[in-house]
Amino acid sequence: MKTILTLSLVLLTAGLSEAKLSDFNSLIDETSKAQSNLYADLKQNLKETQVAVTSTHHERYLVDTSATINVPTRKGFLTYKKESINYQPTIQHAKKRLALEIDSAE
Repeated sequence: MKTILTLSLVLLTAGLSEAKLSDFNSLIDETSKAQSNLYADLKQNLKETQVAVTSTHHERYLVDTSATINVPTRKGFLTYKKESINYQPTIQHAKKRLALEIDSAE
């Protein structure tokens, strides 16, 4: 009785493993088909967008450069932040400013 039970259990597991293997192969086939379909759709969408981009016409503007306006501008306005020099007050000026602030607070 034990041998029949063991034999049937072994045959059952072998049959299930074969079924799982065939399912796995079918999953791989389905995945490869879906991937090829997605690739074809992507290629078609890419062609459509390329046609849409090339079909749009670009507007061009003409600028009259004969009249110019010159406005005086500070040098600090045109310099980069790294180029601008930040001046720090001397120790005497800092102490004097601190004393004035304390006096005005009282």
